[in-house]
Amino acid sequence: MKVAIYVRVSGTKKKLDGERRQDVNRQIEVIEKYLKRAGIKEWKVYCDDGKSAFTEDLNQRPAFKQLLNDCLRHYINEIYIEDITRFSRNLTIGIKWLKKLSDLNVNIISLKEGQLDYTSSKGWLQSNIFLLFAEWESRIRSEKVKSGMERVKKESGKTFGRPKINRRDK
Repeated sequence: MKVAIYVRVSGTKKKLDGERRQDVNRQIEVIEKYLKRAGIKEWKVYCDDGKSAFTEDLNQRPAFKQLLNDCLRHYINEIYIEDITRFSRNLTIGIKWLKKLSDLNVNIISLKEGQLDYTSSKGWLQSNIFLLFAEWESRIRSEKVKSGMERVKKESGKTFGRPKINRRDK
């Protein structure tokens, strides 16, 4: 059996060496501990650091792109993730990739949700529900952040992003 660990964190470059790096390491450690308990001795780690799980553009997720290519070449037949949100936060895209990997006979095991089995009607339903909730959670978080930013702007007049440069016409 050829086993892969896939980990992903999103975020800003400011957190690259700090909190994000810790989360990457934590995900890897949790999955490696699980694999060792299961008697699995070899695996390959694929890590997308600072990458969104909401995009379909595989160039934005180079490790995931490499993982899919390795699955196509039958180098990998089992993928372990901490939870479905590491795989995708977009229902449509997640379904597409789950189907593709299922067609290649690649098993996807989430430590949180269990095996994402797309070969049975029950597994199909569960996987779609997990992906739906992942997208829903992401949308709720986005709405809260936008609302908070609007409130801060309204209350303090401060905006986020780069400061505007006032230029005088010459």
